Amino acid sequence: MFQTLTCNHKLCHACYSSIQSTGRTMGGVECTNVKCPFCLASTAGAEIGSCPDGTMDVDNIPTSLPGYGEYSTFQITYRVPGRYRLRRVAYIPNCEEGRKVVNLLRLAWDQRLVFSIGTSSTTGTENTLIWNIHHKTSISGGVEMHGYPDPSYLTRVREELAQFGIK
Repeated sequence: MFQTLTCNHKLCHACYSSIQSTGRTMGGVECTNVKCPFCLASTAGAEIGSCPDGTMDVDNIPTSLPGYGEYSTFQITYRVPGRYRLRRVAYIPNCEEGRKVVNLLRLAWDQRLVFSIGTSSTTGTENTLIWNIHHKTSISGGVEMHGYPDPSYLTRVREELAQFGIK
Protein backbone atom coordinates (compact mmCIF):
# COMPACT_ATOMS: atom_id res chain seq x y z
CA MET A 1 0.00 0.00 0.00
CA PHE A 2 1.36 3.42 -0.98
CA GLN A 3 0.86 7.02 0.11
CA THR A 4 0.67 9.56 -2.74
CA LEU A 5 2.16 12.95 -1.84
CA THR A 6 0.73 16.22 -3.18
CA CYS A 7 3.72 16.36 -5.58
CA ASN A 8 2.44 12.98 -6.96
CA HIS A 9 5.43 10.93 -5.76
CA LYS A 10 4.47 7.68 -4.03
CA LEU A 11 5.93 6.15 -0.87
CA CYS A 12 5.15 3.05 1.13
CA HIS A 13 3.62 3.78 4.53
CA ALA A 14 6.85 2.95 6.41
CA CYS A 15 8.84 5.37 4.23
CA TYR A 16 6.13 8.03 4.56
CA SER A 17 6.28 7.75 8.35
CA SER A 18 10.07 8.06 8.27
CA ILE A 19 10.02 11.40 6.40
CA GLN A 20 7.66 13.13 8.83
CA SER A 21 9.38 15.64 11.10
CA THR A 22 7.94 17.54 14.03
CA GLY A 23 9.20 20.81 15.44
CA ARG A 24 8.09 23.83 17.44
CA THR A 25 7.77 27.36 16.12
CA MET A 26 9.26 30.31 18.01
CA GLY A 27 5.72 30.81 19.34
CA GLY A 28 5.66 27.25 20.73
CA VAL A 29 3.24 25.69 18.23
CA GLU A 30 4.08 22.09 17.36
CA CYS A 31 4.04 21.35 13.62
CA THR A 32 4.53 18.15 11.66
CA ASN A 33 6.01 18.48 8.18
CA VAL A 34 6.33 16.02 5.34
CA LYS A 35 9.02 16.76 2.74
CA CYS A 36 9.24 14.62 -0.39
CA PRO A 37 12.62 12.83 -0.51
CA PHE A 38 12.61 12.97 -4.34
CA CYS A 39 11.73 16.57 -5.23
CA LEU A 40 12.20 18.11 -1.73
CA ALA A 41 8.80 19.82 -1.87
CA SER A 42 7.04 20.29 1.46
CA THR A 43 3.86 18.34 0.89
CA ALA A 44 2.13 18.67 4.26
CA GLY A 45 2.40 20.94 7.28
CA ALA A 46 4.87 23.75 7.91
CA GLU A 47 8.63 23.28 7.69
CA ILE A 48 10.36 24.11 10.98
CA GLY A 49 14.06 24.95 10.88
CA SER A 50 16.88 24.61 13.39
CA CYS A 51 17.32 28.20 14.61
CA PRO A 52 17.40 28.33 18.42
CA ASP A 53 14.97 30.54 20.36
CA GLY A 54 15.42 34.25 19.89
CA THR A 55 13.70 37.50 19.02
CA MET A 56 12.98 39.48 15.87
CA ASP A 57 12.30 43.19 16.34
CA VAL A 58 11.13 45.44 13.51
CA ASP A 59 11.48 49.21 13.86
CA ASN A 60 10.62 51.94 11.38
CA ILE A 61 13.52 54.38 11.05
CA PRO A 62 13.37 57.71 9.15
CA THR A 63 16.33 56.83 6.90
CA SER A 64 15.70 56.24 3.18
CA LEU A 65 17.46 53.47 1.31
CA PRO A 66 19.17 54.17 -2.05
CA GLY A 67 16.55 53.48 -4.71
CA TYR A 68 13.68 54.02 -2.23
CA GLY A 69 14.12 57.74 -1.50
CA GLU A 70 10.47 58.46 -0.77
CA TYR A 71 10.14 55.70 1.85
CA SER A 72 11.31 55.19 5.41
CA THR A 73 13.13 51.97 6.32
CA PHE A 74 12.34 48.89 8.37
CA GLN A 75 15.29 47.94 10.57
CA ILE A 76 15.05 44.29 11.57
CA THR A 77 17.11 43.14 14.53
CA TYR A 78 17.50 39.42 15.16
CA ARG A 79 18.84 38.24 18.52
CA VAL A 80 19.65 34.71 19.64
CA PRO A 81 21.05 34.41 23.19
CA GLY A 82 22.98 31.56 24.73
CA ARG A 83 25.34 29.15 23.00
CA TYR A 84 24.93 30.60 19.48
CA ARG A 85 24.79 34.24 20.62
CA LEU A 86 23.84 36.26 17.60
CA ARG A 87 22.76 39.81 16.83
CA ARG A 88 22.15 40.73 13.19
CA VAL A 89 20.54 43.84 11.71
CA ALA A 90 18.91 44.01 8.27
CA TYR A 91 17.08 46.68 6.24
CA ILE A 92 13.92 46.62 4.09
CA PRO A 93 12.25 49.64 2.45
CA ASN A 94 8.89 50.60 3.99
CA CYS A 95 7.06 50.43 0.64
CA GLU A 96 4.12 48.16 -0.21
CA GLU A 97 6.36 45.29 -1.41
CA GLY A 98 8.72 45.81 1.56
CA ARG A 99 5.83 45.50 4.02
CA LYS A 100 4.84 42.20 2.40
CA VAL A 101 8.43 40.95 2.68
CA VAL A 102 8.63 41.93 6.36
CA ASN A 103 5.44 39.97 7.08
CA LEU A 104 6.84 36.93 5.23
CA LEU A 105 10.11 37.24 7.16
CA ARG A 106 8.09 37.21 10.40
CA LEU A 107 6.59 33.88 9.32
CA ALA A 108 10.03 32.54 8.37
CA TRP A 109 11.39 33.65 11.75
CA ASP A 110 8.53 31.98 13.62
CA GLN A 111 9.23 28.78 11.69
CA ARG A 112 12.94 29.03 12.63
CA LEU A 113 14.00 29.33 8.98
CA VAL A 114 15.89 32.65 8.83
CA PHE A 115 19.04 31.06 10.30
CA SER A 116 20.24 27.50 10.58
CA ILE A 117 23.14 25.83 12.31
CA GLY A 118 25.97 25.14 9.88
CA THR A 119 29.38 26.25 8.61
CA SER A 120 29.91 29.93 7.81
CA SER A 121 30.90 30.50 4.18
CA THR A 122 32.71 33.72 5.13
CA THR A 123 34.68 32.61 8.22
CA GLY A 124 34.67 28.82 7.88
CA THR A 125 33.43 28.55 11.48
CA GLU A 126 31.55 25.29 12.04
CA ASN A 127 28.46 24.78 14.20
CA THR A 128 27.41 28.43 14.00
CA LEU A 129 24.27 30.28 12.94
CA ILE A 130 24.22 31.06 9.23
CA TRP A 131 21.71 32.92 7.03
CA ASN A 132 19.19 30.73 5.18
CA ILE A 133 17.46 33.71 3.58
CA HIS A 134 19.47 36.58 2.12
CA HIS A 135 19.11 39.89 3.95
CA LYS A 136 20.45 43.36 3.28
CA THR A 137 22.74 44.04 6.22
CA SER A 138 23.93 47.42 4.96
CA ILE A 139 21.97 50.53 4.01
CA SER A 140 24.29 51.37 1.11
CA GLY A 141 27.10 49.89 -0.95
CA GLY A 142 25.01 47.98 -3.45
CA VAL A 143 24.91 44.24 -4.02
CA GLU A 144 28.64 43.78 -3.35
CA MET A 145 28.27 45.15 0.20
CA HIS A 146 24.92 43.41 0.96
CA GLY A 147 23.23 46.82 0.67
CA TYR A 148 21.16 49.06 -1.53
CA PRO A 149 20.60 49.96 -4.31
CA ASP A 150 19.50 46.53 -5.47
CA PRO A 151 16.29 46.84 -7.50
CA SER A 152 15.64 43.07 -7.69
CA TYR A 153 16.23 42.24 -4.00
CA LEU A 154 12.59 42.22 -2.86
CA THR A 155 11.66 39.87 -5.73
CA ARG A 156 14.62 37.57 -5.01
CA VAL A 157 13.94 37.35 -1.28
CA ARG A 158 10.28 36.48 -1.96
CA GLU A 159 11.50 33.69 -4.26
CA GLU A 160 13.80 32.39 -1.48
CA LEU A 161 10.93 32.49 1.02
CA ALA A 162 8.69 30.62 -1.44
CA GLN A 163 11.26 27.80 -1.55
CA PHE A 164 10.45 27.29 2.14
CA GLY A 165 6.72 27.37 1.39
CA ILE A 166 6.30 30.93 2.67
CA LYS A 167 4.24 32.94 0.17
